[in-house]
Amino acid sequence: MSEKFPAVGHRYLVDFKAFRVELVFASETSMTYYNLDANGDHTGQETVTVAVDPVRDGLFLVTWTESDKTTVVHLEDYRLNRIVTHVTDPTRGLSRFEGTMTRID
Repeated sequence: MSEKFPAVGHRYLVDFKAFRVELVFASETSMTYYNLDANGDHTGQETVTVAVDPVRDGLFLVTWTESDKTTVVHLEDYRLNRIVTHVTDPTRGLSRFEGTMTRID
């Protein structure tokens, strides 16, 4: 599959219901995520190295490891604007969330 990753150069608001984040993709290998409070203000951030693997047209597997060793696996569907994440936190174990993503630029 030769489809380009559509997120590069864009920002997305992701609403997992339990929490919200903003994802900013600088390239296919670099993303900054921002934690958002109830007002939508940034409350923390980290720039991570991501791996992007196409699954089918508009669907990508995006993975990374955070500085505290938390691992994140996203299934990002750019046709349905839907996202599923699995997060493995060293102290809390595995969590799964799904939600919507909206391009904001």
